[in-house]
Parts: sequence; structure tokens; C-alpha cells
Amino acid sequence: MLNIGSCGIDCGNCAAYKATQAGDTEKLAELAVKWGGDKGLTAEDMLCDGCTSDRVYKNVLDCTVRNCTQAKGVKVCSQCGDYSCDKLEGLWKNYSLDVDQMKTNLAKAK
Repeated sequence: MLNIGSCGIDCGNCAAYKATQAGDTEKLAELAVKWGGDKGLTAEDMLCDGCTSDRVYKNVLDCTVRNCTQAKGVKVCSQCGDYSCDKLEGLWKNYSLDVDQMKTNLAKAK
């Protein structure tokens, strides 16, 4: 089942999302070390129900695209009148995301 984030990423394929849904605190702790670097993240910081939910992986709180959709009152970027904007396309480029797949996911999320 697709769980589309604000930018079009499928949160359902994310390791933090999967571990959260499975209640796998060991995996969450492992991800905290792997993804947290020197930030000192904990397993609790990794809990995530997907980017459009209220419980997200701590670093997602700083996502400019997610914060933009929340400020504009839309769930995903494709619901915004400014879609597709430089902010979104910059995120896709910075994270080397498959743009066509992100657009396909956002079309499904409308």
C-alpha cells in the first residue's frame, strides 16, 4: 500500500516507517545510529507514521517541502496551486530521487 509523503516519496518503503509499524525498537535504534551521525538520535526519534502524519522521524521536522505543504494546508505537493515548484524539484535533485516516480506517486495521492 502506498503511503505518499508530501514530495511524492513512498513512505511505505522507508525503513523507519516499516520499523515503526512493526514495533521493531531494535531496528529503530539501529537506524538512529546509522542515520543520526553525531546528532545523538534515539529509537524514539526515529518513530514515523509517514511524512504527512503527526508522528515523523525527527529529521523530517526540518523538511522544507513538508513544512510548506502544512503551511499551505495541503497534504501533498500535487494538491498545491504552485505544483511543481523549485523547492520541490530541488529536493528531488538533492536526494537523487526518481522524478518520474515521484510525480507518479503524487498523481496517485491526489
